[in-house]
Amino acid sequence: MLLDEDPATLIRHTIGNFNIHPDKVAIGRINESLSTLQQARDLRICEAESALRKLSRNLQTLATQHNETVSSHSSTDHASQIVELDTQKFRVAKAASDLEIEGERLEQELEGLKHRLQELYMQGVEGDDATQAKRELEDPTM
Repeated sequence: MLLDEDPATLIRHTIGNFNIHPDKVAIGRINESLSTLQQARDLRICEAESALRKLSRNLQTLATQHNETVSSHSSTDHASQIVELDTQKFRVAKAASDLEIEGERLEQELEGLKHRLQELYMQGVEGDDATQAKRELEDPTM
């Protein structure tokens, strides 16, 4: 019996008996969701590419600055500057030590001169008794 009918009619009745309208609506919603998701994904990709370009420019700038800094720095010049500064440091330390020793020597000399001055003040203008007696012996007028 089924074969007695036209196959096209059978297919049309079969399709008509299926309730495909809710499925079509669901597929439409799915397509709309996919479209929204694709737009959101494209927007995120665009933002990520923009951020990547910005970071790439920053990297390029920093790499250039680093290369300039490295090329301008000479390790041999640096080492020679360190040696020269060390030499100057030791010269200054030696000069300071010499000046300290000279200062101590001058302090001792000052103390000796102060002591001698005090002795002279104590003797007075004429000197002590022994000096006066010696002077009188040597003086022919006395």
